Amino acid sequence: MPDGQLKSVDIQIAAADLETLKNSQYQLCFAKKVNNSYNVVWQSAADYLSENTFSWQPLYELFGSNDFKGDVTVHVATNKVSIGLGDEATLDKNGVLGDASSGGPATGITLVNDYGPIHPGLCAYSTDISGRGTTTPIYVAENQVVAGNDVLTPVESVQVWFEQDIATSTMFSTARSNAIEIDLTDHNTATRLYSGGAWSTPKTNALFVDPKAILTVIAALTAAVVIQDLASKIASKLTGVYKDVKVDVTTMGGNTVKIEYREQQGLTAVRQNQTRLLLQNRTAVDQLAGFALESFAQLGVGYLTLNATTAS
Repeated sequence: MPDGQLKSVDIQIAAADLETLKNSQYQLCFAKKVNNSYNVVWQSAADYLSENTFSWQPLYELFGSNDFKGDVTVHVATNKVSIGLGDEATLDKNGVLGDASSGGPATGITLVNDYGPIHPGLCAYSTDISGRGTTTPIYVAENQVVAGNDVLTPVESVQVWFEQDIATSTMFSTARSNAIEIDLTDHNTATRLYSGGAWSTPKTNALFVDPKAILTVIAALTAAVVIQDLASKIASKLTGVYKDVKVDVTTMGGNTVKIEYREQQGLTAVRQNQTRLLLQNRTAVDQLAGFALESFAQLGVGYLTLNATTAS
């Protein structure tokens, strides 16, 4: 995921379809591709409205499960360990996962299996359509793996569909009815419309307007930081009322960083207006600056100088 960018999809539902789906108690479901397949409900929501935003970051947890069975909730049988792309973790002979360390393909997550037959699995962080951040399962290998190495490769594609009587973390092994795949490998945002029982990409010429810069923070830090780590820390805080704000972090040389907050691309005029009204409140702008300071502290650095400039 380049530059630690937040990925998000905006799901729009036409009024007539929304009424039909709600009356029939359909859930709005999301799944993430791993090893070129979808097999776990990442998030399932009943509280969807006409516009819904689902987002995620490259924050993963590795685990092992004793079984894979369709229409059953994932059972995490081992401990879980935080892990990133290009990392590996060892499942020892007692079935305990050790801490992650560098190793394996840069685009995958490697399980070094010293235990025996096990179903490797992954959890991932997401922000649901209500703005709540959680880490839930996205994948369980359908077949057991034996001793040796197994690589799990997350792909920046999600599957979206509507289904009755299904919950978050449910495993499935059959194709979901009337699902759409959204590939964000080369993009950070996408919008899809569900209307007349079919999916489409809405035209942007009338619906959307250009994003606007909000705040720029330039800080000279007391130590170097990994730009991607800082961007991810800040982006994880942009939930709830701040879900339509994005952040970019770049280096300006030495230990000086530039943090830019902007509106998300592809917002409808209504959502963009809501965001701009929110940011007319000075407290909201101060909160964005505060997210940067909190992220510095989480990474164990302070700042020598800091300049925050709001957009005119």
